[in-house]
Amino acid sequence: MLLERRIIRILLILASLSVGSSLFGQERRVFVTPEIDSICSRTLEYIRLKSQLERQQYQIRQEAMEIEQTIDALNRHRDDVMAELALVESELADINSRLDSLTPKRPDGPKPKENIINILNERLSFHGSYGLNINQLALSNWAAGGENSATGKAIANFVLLDKKKAFEQKLTGAFAFGLSRFADKHIEKSDDKIDLTYALSLNSKSQWNLSMVATFNTQFANGYIYPNDSTVISSFFAPAYLTLSGGYSYKTKDGNFQLFLSPLAGKVTFVMNQDLADAGSFGVKKGYYDQDSLWIPGENITASLGVNVIVNYKQPIGKSITYSTMFNGFYNYTEKRDDDRARIDFNWENNIDFAITKYIRTILFVHLKYDHNTTFPVYQTIDNEEVVVDNIPKLQLKESIGIAFVHNF
Repeated sequence: MLLERRIIRILLILASLSVGSSLFGQERRVFVTPEIDSICSRTLEYIRLKSQLERQQYQIRQEAMEIEQTIDALNRHRDDVMAELALVESELADINSRLDSLTPKRPDGPKPKENIINILNERLSFHGSYGLNINQLALSNWAAGGENSATGKAIANFVLLDKKKAFEQKLTGAFAFGLSRFADKHIEKSDDKIDLTYALSLNSKSQWNLSMVATFNTQFANGYIYPNDSTVISSFFAPAYLTLSGGYSYKTKDGNFQLFLSPLAGKVTFVMNQDLADAGSFGVKKGYYDQDSLWIPGENITASLGVNVIVNYKQPIGKSITYSTMFNGFYNYTEKRDDDRARIDFNWENNIDFAITKYIRTILFVHLKYDHNTTFPVYQTIDNEEVVVDNIPKLQLKESIGIAFVHNF
């Protein structure tokens, strides 16, 4: 500031001398040379620039002071919050200490095993579905003929999987029961099955694993030759099939294709309805009269040894269609027969699932089955009367399509 005042004072003195000389008529002396004029101009310019910078410096210092005040306020608030948190944690620790003092001390010794419920929750997975399949036919003055009918079928499926590092267990179940009601008010059974499968596989680094598979199949209710519902041709546990197989299983990485091969499998057939057992149904030894005319009841159980093959395949078709199939074949190489029947049994199920909404589907079901011990009568007309002349096994076919209301879990 002192330097500025001196410069301004010098400029004012020079200006007054110049003006005074002019006023008194004296010759004007030139005190301000071009060099001095240039120095004065630059000096004034520097003074103006310095003044602007000082104003900016003042504003910046004010802003910095306001920011520091805000930071100080936030730090004080943070300190208050941390103090409150410390107080809450201290009270919580005190409550935990009181609770621990009320809990009886565990006696010294080996640590208890981990809770089995927690272990199972980590290892097990359970999922499936259940629903109702409905099909209805109504006719009125229909020239081609037909009969009004309504069919309802309850279905349920589940999969219980237990995975360990060394092995894997899998239990699957498939259940169905359906009834059809016709215009003449009589009711027929349209579907009836109980299928259970248990598989145990040792885990290895390859896709082939040593496995054991057990399957069980039977039905819920009696079966008849409709429309005649007086003669029972099947019932619960008549027949029932239990198959125990050991071999190798193959599974693709995505799990959509699974193959099980067993060169040595045992199959047991149960016919617990004595009337059917006496008739020798489903391959059991039938009853007979001995040489003393005493009735020897038919056997309820028969066993066989053979080769078992199981194939499961599932393939999505687009976003809303899924095709799945299951083939179970058993070849009996221990049974000796006098006839030319093929000693092979198979059960082949096919499903095409059309997902309409999350809970509504259209399901096309095609089931092919052959059992060389399940025979059907062959009729021949003799003297205008149909007479049973033979009983032979036949390929069994069942097909259904309808609207299904399904819930997955």
